[in-house]
Amino acid sequence: MDEDYQLLATFDSEETAEAVGRAVNQWFTWIMEGDHADIPELFEDFGLATDEYVLDRDSEVDWNDTPMAEVNGGRILVSLESNATFDTLQELFEALGAFDVRILGEDEVDDDGDFMG
Repeated sequence: MDEDYQLLATFDSEETAEAVGRAVNQWFTWIMEGDHADIPELFEDFGLATDEYVLDRDSEVDWNDTPMAEVNGGRILVSLESNATFDTLQELFEALGAFDVRILGEDEVDDDGDFMG
């Protein structure tokens, strides 16, 4: 995937970030490969209904490949091909407990695409 944008979500603990990362990665996979008539319970442990975050892979996402949420401490980094779904992802991460969600600028990412802050 040719990443042009990186979304960074910051959580209060590594444990929370890991739990959210697992759930969001399952959600990414379901959006790209799953049956949208059969909505899994991915966010219910966080007090959210997954059906509030259904995206149609043919009309609402512009991902060629399934995104991956990478956990580093209390942070989650997601590489995206565009910022078209940023608002939805920001809302989702904030609802899952992130206290800061933003798209990183080039000056905040090293040559390997890793967050430098």
